[in-house]
Amino acid sequence: MAKRLLISLDDERYEDLRRLAFEKKTSMAELVRYAMEGRYEDELDAIRLRRRVDQHMRDPEGAVTLEEFMESQGIDVSAYSSTQRPSRARRAAS
Repeated sequence: MAKRLLISLDDERYEDLRRLAFEKKTSMAELVRYAMEGRYEDELDAIRLRRRVDQHMRDPEGAVTLEEFMESQGIDVSAYSSTQRPSRARRAAS
């Protein structure tokens, strides 16, 4: 479910954003979301990761293995088999 956020802009900033949205054929809200994601991408990713880890800690039964996840994404698991690729430790020792 999407939440709404009310922000205040001075008249000039509002008109600039409105004009940019018109030129880009998008909404003002989409421009704000795009700017926020671009500026705070790493921080937002870290927050999302912490939230998912917390959810997993509360309910680990919902977890899937890496192989199950890769298969669900259509990734050929056999291409990443540990018997076909040397481990990081073995590569470092070489």
